[in-house]
Amino acid sequence: MQWAAAEQHATVVNMSLSGWDTPEVDPLEQAVESLTAQTGTLFVAAAGNDGLDGSVGSPASADAALAVGAVDRNDELADFSSRGPRTGDGAIKPDITAPGVDIVAARAANGQIGDPVGEKYVALSGTSMATPHVVGAVALIAQQHPGWNAGHYKATLMAAARPHPGQTAFQQGAGRVDVAHAITERVTSEPPSVSFGVALWPHGDDKPISRTVTYRNSGADAVTLDLAAEFTGPGGRSAPAGMITVSATRLTVPAGGAARVTVVVDTRLGVDGTWTGRLTARSGDTVAVTPLAVNREVESYDLTLTHRNRAGALTGDFYTTLLGLGDGAFRDVYDADGQATVRVPKGRYGVQSLLFVDGDQGWSEISMLTQPELVVTGDQRLDLDARRARPVRSTVPQRGAAPLLIDFGATWFSDEFQAGFGLWTDTFEGLYSAQLGRNVSDKVFVGSLASQWADAKAPERSPYFYGLNELFPGRFPTGLVRHYRPADLAHVTNRFANGYPGLENERVVYPESDYNLGASAIVLPVQVPGKRIEHLSTVRTRWNTELDFGKRAEEGWLDVQAVLESVPTRYRAGRTCAEHWNDAPFGPSFPQPRWPEQGITRSGNTVVVSLPLHSDAAGHPGGSRNDTERTALYRNGKLVGESPYAGYGEFEVPPGVANYRVDAIATRGFTDLSTEVSASWTFRSKRVPGDEPARLPATAVRFTPALSPDGTAPAGRPFTVPVAVQRQPGAPAGRVAALTVDVSYDGGKTWRKATLRKRGAGWTATVRHPAGPGYVSLRAWARDDAGNTVTQRIIQAYRLR
Repeated sequence: MQWAAAEQHATVVNMSLSGWDTPEVDPLEQAVESLTAQTGTLFVAAAGNDGLDGSVGSPASADAALAVGAVDRNDELADFSSRGPRTGDGAIKPDITAPGVDIVAARAANGQIGDPVGEKYVALSGTSMATPHVVGAVALIAQQHPGWNAGHYKATLMAAARPHPGQTAFQQGAGRVDVAHAITERVTSEPPSVSFGVALWPHGDDKPISRTVTYRNSGADAVTLDLAAEFTGPGGRSAPAGMITVSATRLTVPAGGAARVTVVVDTRLGVDGTWTGRLTARSGDTVAVTPLAVNREVESYDLTLTHRNRAGALTGDFYTTLLGLGDGAFRDVYDADGQATVRVPKGRYGVQSLLFVDGDQGWSEISMLTQPELVVTGDQRLDLDARRARPVRSTVPQRGAAPLLIDFGATWFSDEFQAGFGLWTDTFEGLYSAQLGRNVSDKVFVGSLASQWADAKAPERSPYFYGLNELFPGRFPTGLVRHYRPADLAHVTNRFANGYPGLENERVVYPESDYNLGASAIVLPVQVPGKRIEHLSTVRTRWNTELDFGKRAEEGWLDVQAVLESVPTRYRAGRTCAEHWNDAPFGPSFPQPRWPEQGITRSGNTVVVSLPLHSDAAGHPGGSRNDTERTALYRNGKLVGESPYAGYGEFEVPPGVANYRVDAIATRGFTDLSTEVSASWTFRSKRVPGDEPARLPATAVRFTPALSPDGTAPAGRPFTVPVAVQRQPGAPAGRVAALTVDVSYDGGKTWRKATLRKRGAGWTATVRHPAGPGYVSLRAWARDDAGNTVTQRIIQAYRLR
């Protein structure tokens, strides 16, 4: 910021970044204020992407900054766009909005974010994409008026903005940026927005609040303005007569001069809640908009919070937040000496507080205090005393194991939202916890404590892993000491086949609780080929696992080329089981669906294809970075549409019954296995009534040859390949009426039939491998008793040695 404003003398600076805001002036906000005053540079900052009231971030929250929210192509507010009022004083932020949804922009040479649009562009959404639009608008005005300063540019853009009648000033500021209007705007207001602050409840003794608005005319002629103020309150209510008045309805502003009016808000009138609107000045085609806002406080009370450390002394070393259980709003508590009084509306709150003692590297002691429900019906006090907390400790059976991640969480639920807090650490030393208040229903609150462990000396080569997940429905633990025994856990032996030449790997294991709390995980490599035993807790928990292969980027993260996942799995304590990963061949599969439109489905007149084309032999759903890929849908032999993605597409079709074919293909060159995977499904379908997607009668042919860990089979001898026909879960039942399997040893140029024999629920295909090294490609065709078919081809399914 110093370099851009003071050294390069930039007229305007784009700041597509946002951080948590507090009532205090942080260093970024101070830099905006100081540099703007010193240099006249305008800092245009993204409002943030939290999508909540009162969530505008820093440095957009600085007075001098031009804070930008995001709208879509129809000027509707983006759901992610952060809204005001500003933290602390209730001032109007953002100041303006601009297009920020699905914005196409040039792709950085090594960029990773955004959805590709051709080879050189990506599409991205966010207030970070809206902000450069406004910076560009400033640049255009600066071409006309190079001598203006930051305040003049900001006031001009806000005055010229196009307000949306359905959005409040705390959502849109002055409105959506309007460049065509801005380059002709000559009337601006000072200040460019007017905040009347908060009128405290009750309102019988309120006094009218007045603000002065000064209009400036940069034109060569005097201008006479017609002034009108409008105010809208909770639920879209119009302001009663007398709630907002302007000292003059007509005002003449001399050329190059200024004139002022007084705007008065009487909060003795109207209903409780936030009122916003605008003061509009008009003179022919000249229109200047000044947003207005006041908070006529709802029934509210003073809540005094006292923070004491484990020695009983008042402490300012805390982080405390109140969560409104009715509105989902976060209210952070700030005070340096340990006692703070906050004004909160009458209602129910969740309380989360961390009291900590600083050490040489971070904190040396931390107490997590949680109150699942605090009911505020009047002025009251809440003592947050770390002396009430008790130690939190866990151990595992394996000597030498150490926690790499401890995730201590508190989660609240309502019909409208789910919100939570978490503490991440890697040691139980100095960790304490306590619940304040009474237990509640698990439909309101759940506490959680998860931890992940590996060998302390060499976690990246650890032959074992512990994943623990404790849940506390309706309560938060006051201390916890838990020594896990082998009988408390499930034991999963994971065997990993060879990886890919030149690629590293990472494995992630994370819990999925019955309460859908979300989860965190530590990321570690595993030995390939090799094995790792994972010891997992079992109560109210399923486990998701992932194995990624890729190249390490300069920034340190893994640029993933291939991925395998498990479906969420519930294990039984004391049981041992085995799983095999990354065995060839890689092909299509229909895993147990995790969301309604997974697989091949139809809802109404929409057909959705969403299935993995690179699942391993064990059926772990798999994805890959491909060189070419495509998914297409045909109706009665005619192309309906196509997608540039392998195994994914969404297609609108006519309602009547018809014959359909789905084609999917992917080719890749970073590995010599499954270099081409293709599949084609045929079925009949018609409109599906209702909102629930119906699963269409599709199957996948699965091959599970007994290969060595490096994906090879012996050359020069007969070989059997187990074959199974996997029906899409939830699809109409059907019986396999016909099945053929073909094999190729020249990359699919020529094929010969394999000998098929029925065996149990599946088949075995017998092939004769030629002598010498090479590759085996597999092709299959199947038809069920309803006439639905699948055709699959895997080029270089496995190796010969």
